[in-house]
Parts: sequence; C-alpha cells; structure tokens
Amino acid sequence: MPETAPPTRAYTRYVLLLIFLVTIFNTCDRTILSVMVDDIRLDLALSDRQMGFVMGLAFALTYFLAGIPLARLADAWSRPKVVSLALFSWSLMTALGGLAQNFTQLALTRLGVGLGEAGASPPNQAMIAEYVAPERRARAMSLLTVGAIAGLAVGTVYGGWASAQWGWRTALISVGLPGVLLAMLFVLTVRDYRQGGAHHKGQGLWRQLRQLAAIRPFVYLTLAACLINIPSMGRALWEPTFLRRVYGMGAAEAGGWYFVTSALPTVVGAVLFGYLLDRLAQRDRRWYVWLPALSCLLLVPLACGFYLYPTEPRLFGVMPQAFVLSIAASLVASCWSPAAMSLAVQLVPGHSRSVAAATWSMIASLVGTGLGPLLIGDLNARLTPQYGDAAVRYSLLAISATPLLAAFAYWRAGRAMEVGAV
Repeated sequence: MPETAPPTRAYTRYVLLLIFLVTIFNTCDRTILSVMVDDIRLDLALSDRQMGFVMGLAFALTYFLAGIPLARLADAWSRPKVVSLALFSWSLMTALGGLAQNFTQLALTRLGVGLGEAGASPPNQAMIAEYVAPERRARAMSLLTVGAIAGLAVGTVYGGWASAQWGWRTALISVGLPGVLLAMLFVLTVRDYRQGGAHHKGQGLWRQLRQLAAIRPFVYLTLAACLINIPSMGRALWEPTFLRRVYGMGAAEAGGWYFVTSALPTVVGAVLFGYLLDRLAQRDRRWYVWLPALSCLLLVPLACGFYLYPTEPRLFGVMPQAFVLSIAASLVASCWSPAAMSLAVQLVPGHSRSVAAATWSMIASLVGTGLGPLLIGDLNARLTPQYGDAAVRYSLLAISATPLLAAFAYWRAGRAMEVGAV
C-alpha cells in the first residue's frame, strides 16, 4: 500500500537525490558505448550499421515494449520497488556486456539494458509529481534532464578514459556493478508516497491508453518528443565518434570535449529552462509547448552550423571555434525534456501518471533512440566510400532538420490547449 503521510522537506530532497542518481546510471549505462564505438567495432569486427543497431534499435525495442506495462505495474503496485528492480536488472546487463564476444552477445545485453531501463523514468516522473508541488515541478523535473546529461557525461568522459586505460570491457563492467548497490539503497529507503491515497484499480491499461489518445495536447506533445529525439539521440550516441573521426581525437579527449560542449551546457540549460517554465506556466500553461517550439527553431541553424564549420580555427589556440555553436545548440536543446515531463503528468489523473509518462517517453525513445543512431550508422556506411572519416559529419547533418517538424507539433499542441481540449 502507498503511504499518505506528507513527507518532510528534508526527506523530499533525499528522494530527489536518489532519483537523480538513478537517472545518472540510467543514461550512463545507455550511452557509454558512444565513446567506444571504434574500440568495440575493431575488437569484435563489427560494421557501423551493426554498432548503430546495438546502440539504437536493440535498446529501444525492449525499452518501448516493456515501458508501458512496467509503468502500469508501478502505478498499481509500488513505484520504488519497480525502479529498484529495473536498476538492478539493467546494471547487471551492462556489466555482462563487457563479457560479449560477438555481435549477437553484445546485442542481447543491450536488449536486456533496454528492458531494465524501461522501468525507471516513468515511475520517477510520477514520484516527483507526488512529492513536489505544481509550482515547483518543472524545476524538479529538470533534475531528470540534469541527471540524464550527467550520466551522459560520466559515460563519455569516464567511458573514454576507462576504455583508453583498461579497455572497453572493463569500462562496461565498472559502470554496471555500482548500480546494483544503489538499487538496494533505493528499495530500502524510498517511500511509495501518493497524495491521493490508495492505489486506483478501476481502470484497465487499454482504457487508460484510450483516454490518453483522446487528449489532443498529449498526442501532439508525444509527436514533438519523437521528432526532437531523433537528432537528440543521434547526436548523443554518434557525436563522440564525430569528434574522433573528424577532429582526430582519442577516446579520452573526445569524451572530455563532448562533456564541455554538450553535457555541461545542457545541464545549465535544463536548470535555467526549468525555472523559467515554472514562472511562465503560472501565467499560461501553454508555455510548456511554446518555449520548446522556439528552442527547436533555434536549434536547427546552430546544429547545422556546428557540423559544417571548419575544424581548424581555434579560440585562444585551444578550443575549435565550431564548438561555440555546439555549446549554444546544447543550451537550447535542453528545453524540451523538462517541459514535456512537467506537462504530461498534469494532463492526467494521479493514478495514471506513470502510464502517461511511459507512453510519451517510450514512444519517443523508440523513434529517437531506435531511428537516430541507426540512420546515422546506415548513412555512414553509405557515405564512407565517398567521404571517408568525414561521412559522419554529413550523416549527423542529414537528421538535423527534424526539430522544425517538432516545432510545428508543439504549435499544434498549443492550439489544442487553446480551444479547451484539456
């Protein structure tokens, strides 16, 4: 049974801290392969297409299929227990990935990582909605974005360093095992607090999904998330390789610069946008879609400029000038995630929050994580005969315009909210 006694402010901060740590492991284990693409590819004799599948569709497929059922289980049973079991599972599968000897074994471990990670984010979003008041919710939700980027930074920086020092196998094992310990701490100390009291058992999953499909702003929000997630995940999983191949960096150097130009500014942007959304949404809730729409329009020229900019000019003889555009793109790209998480849980009753969070995020993950890395890997294979190592530059460029379509979907979501759909 859930607990209904209001949590203290100190305990709420503790729960948010643990959710933040879980999110770091979630993204680190998901994306650590990105900085080790060439190391794994050469060791296991794989192609870019196979690496695109391993990093993208192999993960996204089970992530999508398991996400909504696990979210339903979390709403009906215990959100902390589901998160803990998920963390234990994907951490173990990440560590097992370090033992893979061929493509099939590596792909199976990534399928397992996707299955486990599907059980974390939706219940975490639902718990934040229970623990945190609406006027502070976007800031709290931004912790998930910050945690995700911190996990990406750990994966790229530590993964690149560990791979260079000990090899990619040890890197995977060393990031997988600590998650098992965190899973034990989470299940033993986090309360299943719910503002509404007892679990709601009157609705089946299909009825909940039909109700979500009838909420037009939710549908457009999900569509926008899918479209923005294609270049977002493509960039997250292939940009370290872009730095290695186009800028001639090693794994550790690429991981370090990726942290500076992508992970760090995304963290800053997520926090700033979280505060801004909380303030603007008190005046008009449509700012949850208006602000991401504006950020999508800015993102396209910044990202395209970064990929096309010459590699040689440097600021102060140290940082390539092109990285200024990457930093700016990362700042504006951080807006959409806290906005989507905050709005999605407000559009539904409390007993359906995990399912709502799972529905939009799992579909967006299937499209973004499934297609983004896979498309880039396939384009790399097609373009390499003509462009060599520079092929990844044009592959990333090819999917960089989809935020324009996302901006249109956000605009439609705002129109649906305007006419009283919610």
